Amino acid sequence: MKTMFFGKVLVAGLAAVTVLAACGDDANDQGVAARQLEARLAASRTATTVTTDAPVEASTDDVETTAGESAAATTVPAEPAAPAVEPTGVLVPVIALDNSFRPEVIEVEVGDEVVWENRGLNEHDVLYVQDSAADFGVEVADFQPGSIYSHVFTEAGEFHYYCSIHGNETVGMVGTVIVTG
Repeated sequence: MKTMFFGKVLVAGLAAVTVLAACGDDANDQGVAARQLEARLAASRTATTVTTDAPVEASTDDVETTAGESAAATTVPAEPAAPAVEPTGVLVPVIALDNSFRPEVIEVEVGDEVVWENRGLNEHDVLYVQDSAADFGVEVADFQPGSIYSHVFTEAGEFHYYCSIHGNETVGMVGTVIVTG
């Protein structure tokens, strides 16, 4: 009887140690998470469509025409697009769980790509707060469980976002990207 009791205690103790060992330290976990995310992102880009807001360069061959006149008579070159920021190749992961973004606040450099992954059981969206001066985000239809969304930040600033299903612009499932450089 005592042996059986101590056996159960030993098993429970070993299980607790195993769970705690699996927790690891945050610095290592972030490195592992980043490598895993990079591999999943690369695989999903080759297999399926990934929702992304990567900068697209406009062609300088576009022309504008004046209303009421033929295109051949009056063509004016369109203004060239501002030079695109060269992506750095750095991927910064943010995990959307069922009621939170983790980490909630991240700091990146201009040109870094933030990659949100929905690892929750529920659908989410990523919507920018209107006064944060950035236009990025993904709607619910494109961010179901298992989905990945990415955005390359091209200017410095503090950009706030939220999930409208699990919060609003100020409380609930919210996050911030601080872009430096």
